[in-house]
Amino acid sequence: MSEVSLDFLHGLSEEDRLFARRCADRVRAAEEKYRTGFTFFLTEGQAGIARSVAGAFGFGRAMLWGGYEGAERVMLGCFSEYDEPSEESFPIRALTVSCGRQAAITHRDVLGSLMGLDIARETVGDILVGEDKCIIFLTDTAAEEVLRGLTKIGRTGVKTALGADLTQLPEKEFKKITGTVSSLRADCVLSLAARIPRAKAEQLIAQGLMTVRGQTVTKGSRQLAEGDSFSARGYGKFVLEKIGGSTKKDRIFIDIKKFV
Repeated sequence: MSEVSLDFLHGLSEEDRLFARRCADRVRAAEEKYRTGFTFFLTEGQAGIARSVAGAFGFGRAMLWGGYEGAERVMLGCFSEYDEPSEESFPIRALTVSCGRQAAITHRDVLGSLMGLDIARETVGDILVGEDKCIIFLTDTAAEEVLRGLTKIGRTGVKTALGADLTQLPEKEFKKITGTVSSLRADCVLSLAARIPRAKAEQLIAQGLMTVRGQTVTKGSRQLAEGDSFSARGYGKFVLEKIGGSTKKDRIFIDIKKFV
């Protein structure tokens, strides 16, 4: 395989550039050494980088999969010419955690309990929380550990079983935030979404604590578009769902979804 330039990734953080090189190593291993390999679960931004790297190599045997259609956290699989790319080949397992309707368990509760078992974040995929159960996607090894060790989420006793009914996945819960902003700048939108002063939003962004579509944003002037997902550490994850018209004072109506 001829050397491929990754100059198109300029402007990324050093951490993201290192990740891109690891993706490139996966591609080379599949093409040159005939070794099929998988990453851990990726963030939205990492998935975009992985897709770009595979495209730069013209590698058509790469696949992103998170255990179900539409997953946010996915793995990159790089398949050798001797292995057919398939969803079933990914080292992903789904667990169903039954908790009872009265439990009112949140995504944060589940993730906190997993971290309490010393489960690494990168081994955890999507967590879908419903009224009386949640479904967790994990790597093979992490699934075995959680199956053995997860008996409580918070103060609620739970039962954990291997497998899940993927035809009836719990829907992600969110609350709607509506309001107006002076512009679609990141600091303005974050201020409304997180219910914090714009100066505080600017500070969070300057500290590198906000991401848009998985990429760290460091300037409040970054413009957001309809459909953009964004998050701020300590304040949650959001989606700019809709951009509406303007008020008489030229403020913009927007609708935001906050995942709970």
